[in-house]
Amino acid sequence: MRAQIWVSDVVRALEVARTDEERARVLEMLGFVPPAVPDTGQVTPYAEPEGPRAPVEAPRRERRPEPAHEPPPATAAEEETPNADLPEELPLLPPVRVEAVPTPREPVRPLARPTAERVPLPHLPLFVPGWTSAILRAMVSRRVPEGAVDIPALIDTLAHGRPVRRLPRLPVPTMRYGVQVLVDRGPGMQPFRRDQNELLDRVRAVVGPSLVEVGYFSGTPQRGTGPGARWTRTAYVPPESGRPVLLLSDLGLGGPPDDPQRGTRQEWEHFVGLVTRAGCGVVALSPYPPRRWPRWMTGLLPLVSWDRTTTASRATVRLP
Repeated sequence: MRAQIWVSDVVRALEVARTDEERARVLEMLGFVPPAVPDTGQVTPYAEPEGPRAPVEAPRRERRPEPAHEPPPATAAEEETPNADLPEELPLLPPVRVEAVPTPREPVRPLARPTAERVPLPHLPLFVPGWTSAILRAMVSRRVPEGAVDIPALIDTLAHGRPVRRLPRLPVPTMRYGVQVLVDRGPGMQPFRRDQNELLDRVRAVVGPSLVEVGYFSGTPQRGTGPGARWTRTAYVPPESGRPVLLLSDLGLGGPPDDPQRGTRQEWEHFVGLVTRAGCGVVALSPYPPRRWPRWMTGLLPLVSWDRTTTASRATVRLP
């Protein structure tokens, strides 16, 4: 069964044809012009004529002849229904649901006009906020033998026949000794000043404001440390024995490479010696990844990575 061929298909095909012969051939192929067959009374197969064929024009739309007489006057019924020959309108479907447009409770306020006031951008801290308190407890706590009785140690003492002058106890962490926080304000730590300030607030909340001692320095603590401005800083003094020291510094990894104020390896070794001889432990928070830490730095003092991959358990592993 052959598909239907519309007049529009013929018009499109005639637009593509370039000569009259091609147009006639198109009309014949589409079935709008019958092939020339001799009248012999017998059905013979179609054969292409050898000679040139006269051009066949495309079928044109016939115009209806205009009536020569005037149309009869319209009746009263026709005047009442002037569009009687048009199809009737389709019936409207009833709506399924009509929803009321909610009115705003409050009037729409226009945007504020721009001002010269500086608004701080939203800050994303280096530590995960939910883990910060646990990480700080692990770093600033001091382990003291005040827990439960250490049964294996007690049995070992009795087995060797030694006198028991004091019951051995298991170590437990405590923060009653407080903490000394040293904040590096050098060029290398300038991008992290907001993190330093927020971490200081968390340390005060975890340990207690009265047990937190804060000192600011630039380069190394020996060049001047104090709780105020740079011109008020004095020589560094280690805290009382037993108080841990938390160092917020890059230890000279950041900043301009030709900065003369950058702390050297010898200065940091001297600083760690001062703290150790005072009977205090020191741990550093570095905002740079461990792959950038030199070997001398990791062997000098415990380093904890100051980023979102750090957890309380990972910080505890770094501590001695």
